[in-house]
Amino acid sequence: MPQSRLPDVNTAIIVYRREAITDLKGNKYDACLGALHALNGMLPKEYRVTISTMDYNAMMKEGLFATCKFCTQESDFRTVRTFELVLPFVNSIVAAQAKEKIWLCDKCHKENRTGETKFTNKIFKKPYYLRVVPDPPTRKDGMMGRTQFHMQFSSWFWTTLGELEAQLAQFRDDNWKKPGMLYDMDEDFGDTGEDKY
Repeated sequence: MPQSRLPDVNTAIIVYRREAITDLKGNKYDACLGALHALNGMLPKEYRVTISTMDYNAMMKEGLFATCKFCTQESDFRTVRTFELVLPFVNSIVAAQAKEKIWLCDKCHKENRTGETKFTNKIFKKPYYLRVVPDPPTRKDGMMGRTQFHMQFSSWFWTTLGELEAQLAQFRDDNWKKPGMLYDMDEDFGDTGEDKY
């Protein structure tokens, strides 16, 4: 199939990127949001950025995480229930302690010994690209609300555009000179780059 019959995604990406930045500068927030959604929609499903405050907050949790030995899921150690278990006499002599700390997995609800638990300390180093961003901010009434909204929207916009650009770059890197039908240009094009008819 000749190139001219295929949608020109590269040109559309350039147009929507420019449109999004121009709309931000002109305080056209709905148009800006639409341009970002169009950019995201042009990416293949596996590269799209998720826009969800709930998913973003879950992803951005930093701190100490404990891995359950039964279900192998990570739990935020600040939120799990912990207990001190009094050991039987024989076990306390072997362990050289009278009590043992345990925690209850919030996913499978099984008891884990703290001494046998694998802990991970999660700290994000900037810049980071997680393919998820929070929902855009909402405008509140009043003059102060408008000023704060512009600052909040601008911050959200640049974070979202950064995530989209990272995914665009990753898609390009993953498919650069990838062998296959889409990249075998000799069949559809001559040396001049014009369509063969």
